[in-house]
Amino acid sequence: MPEAVHPMLATSIESTFDSPEWVFEIKWDGYRAVAFLENGRLRLVSRNQNDLTAQYSDLHDLPKFVNAKSAVLDGEIIALDENGRSSFSLMQQRTGFRDRKRRLAPQPDICVLYYAFDLIYLDGYDLHRVALEDRKLALASLLTTPNDVIRYSEHFVGEGKKLFDAARHQGLEGILAKQRGCFYEERRSRDWLKIKIRHRIEAVIGGYTDPEGSRAHFGSVVLGLYDDQGRLIHVGQAGSGFNHQTLAHIWKLLKNLETNTNPFHGPVDALRRAHWVKPELVAEIEFSEWTHITSEGGAKLRAPVFLGLRNDKDPKECTFDQEGALRRP
Repeated sequence: MPEAVHPMLATSIESTFDSPEWVFEIKWDGYRAVAFLENGRLRLVSRNQNDLTAQYSDLHDLPKFVNAKSAVLDGEIIALDENGRSSFSLMQQRTGFRDRKRRLAPQPDICVLYYAFDLIYLDGYDLHRVALEDRKLALASLLTTPNDVIRYSEHFVGEGKKLFDAARHQGLEGILAKQRGCFYEERRSRDWLKIKIRHRIEAVIGGYTDPEGSRAHFGSVVLGLYDDQGRLIHVGQAGSGFNHQTLAHIWKLLKNLETNTNPFHGPVDALRRAHWVKPELVAEIEFSEWTHITSEGGAKLRAPVFLGLRNDKDPKECTFDQEGALRRP
């Protein structure tokens, strides 16, 4: 059995497709991990070769549900939300990591499970040079007992567009496309493709943060949405999507609206010093998902990107229940 495996990585593409030569899977939004199983013992290793075994003690019974003496599986450690969707924000709460600058206390009571999507080694046989569909067929045969520790990641032949639409409707992160006959290569490959789902929303600009490093004018715009009581609630900040020209243009508008009054109701966790502006500008924002509410504050936009200003929108129309917001409680 191999001592180490560097996971096969997918190449990002912009749009999905249909093809009988490809299979399509849900992209699980968690932490990638290779599972080494031998004589009833489990070792979990991250894509960066860090040992995760002790960190996820609730997965230690995983070998009991795999019908093999020794095996190496590829998969994802995930946390499911109340609707059964994988949630990266819950995984962050579980581990205690939030971002590069701050760390919260870990919450080990958040349950995780392992979604297996590939089989690299089985009972003395190296499967690197076995076709993907045959590897997945063998993997499915090993996971026959329903449980809450390990699950098999299903795939769908040919119908990428249908799965992508279903994933979007369910608020998932995206899908993966994989060549049916491809081998397992320990590198990034175009035999595996990832297609992420992005959402759009209109949000009110209620402030901006100081720039950092060589950046001019401001760091990010501080965003909010109105709740059902007409209060502006902080939902995050967007620092991506600007170029030199748009930074200068937005900066002039922000300076003209600057005020000493905080327009937000409740806490604003902007990481850097925030300056307030009158809530008169509406920004169109692209984002990946809503994070979950924590003890530190409410739900936030994950990976928001500024697309432009919407001069045709009244800020009061920017509410949590606007169509397509995919708000998570």
